Amino acid sequence: MNSSQTTDSSSPAVTSRQDPNPKNIVVGVGEVFIRLKGWLVGQPSKAFQVIPIVGMGGIGKTTLARNLYDDPSVISRFDTRAWATISQDYNNRKLQDVLLSLLGCVIGKPKVEMLGMSDDQLALRLHQALIDRRYLIVLDDVWDVKPWDDTRRFFPDDNNGSRIIVTTRESSVAYYTGSQSSYHQMNLLKDDESWNLLHQKLFALEETCSPELEKIGKKIAKDCRGLPLAIHVIGGILSQAKTSQDFWEHVSDNVSSAIADKGEQYSNILSLSYNRLPNHLKPYFLYMGAFPEDYEIRSSKLVKLLVAEGFVQPILGKSLEEAAEMHLKALVDRNLIFVRQQDTNGNVKSYNIHDLLRDLCAQKACEEKFLFIHGCEPGNLPINTSFLRRVCAHGPFRDEDANRFVSILVFGKRIDG
Repeated sequence: MNSSQTTDSSSPAVTSRQDPNPKNIVVGVGEVFIRLKGWLVGQPSKAFQVIPIVGMGGIGKTTLARNLYDDPSVISRFDTRAWATISQDYNNRKLQDVLLSLLGCVIGKPKVEMLGMSDDQLALRLHQALIDRRYLIVLDDVWDVKPWDDTRRFFPDDNNGSRIIVTTRESSVAYYTGSQSSYHQMNLLKDDESWNLLHQKLFALEETCSPELEKIGKKIAKDCRGLPLAIHVIGGILSQAKTSQDFWEHVSDNVSSAIADKGEQYSNILSLSYNRLPNHLKPYFLYMGAFPEDYEIRSSKLVKLLVAEGFVQPILGKSLEEAAEMHLKALVDRNLIFVRQQDTNGNVKSYNIHDLLRDLCAQKACEEKFLFIHGCEPGNLPINTSFLRRVCAHGPFRDEDANRFVSILVFGKRIDG
């Protein structure tokens, strides 16, 4: 098939945080914080409630949950609180870690003193410790429904206003654990919110920055595309010389590369989402790296490209185009791509992807020899192209090079000869 078209250890899985850091900066979620806190402390209903917080990696789910958990009015509302962080490698053997973390918070006992207890003993002790008490449980970083299925039965429903917060990247987990009325989808920050977050990270309350730095800083914050994790990484870089206009201008000209160079944590956090993808969805995600930054990707064209590339696995009773749309929806549900426009019937007209996730796509696509992204100057293809199947050209591209590849996407000017 040829197609040429012109147009992203040893560390434990669960940790206990009885007293999360209360000084985490929350920007852009003031109204959200008030609304969610209202669900925790302000509702007259005593019904048991689960509050899922869902969004892409690095968007601030855990920070929001931590600040809710440690809010004074929340502390005074609940008889007991417990926090457990559940990572992507959760399995049956990790259930004990969850129980130890939660029980340690509830009864104030070190884990080491409970290591000799079986899972059943820990579960019974946790259940008994929560009975007739109004509790707040935070299950942070839940990747699938199994941890919830394993632990839900340990949480008594005494109709006393107990609450559970679940943070997750997976919309399917959020829908499974909570109701639509209590579901909260995290949104990217607006430009002014991004600057406020960057400013708070760099300067104390009584400090100000010069108008010149503010102008540059606002551009840097905007280039982070509303992702708090990226802003924190950039803030760490700028803090090295937070009054140097030359340094800020240099960072402003190289935001993406600066994050890539210094943001190992950012890269690892976003890579987790890719590593968790089923194999049949990985080509879809990697293919998003072919499109330029901040590009509006038309749904109809994307579906045709995916079908032409042979990525679409058949689904019984569905056309290949319908199957491709279902698989793209799976990426949306995982908060890896976003719906940019819909028609009046709710059908997707176009998608986009956060620039930092797109950079991850491009990096992984190159590492796995899935896609080569041709730069802005002609003639920079590698000498040995035998390993290349797909090329995406974001700049001038010679027609004479086209015969060397299975498929080419050209977003720049095509050059004859």
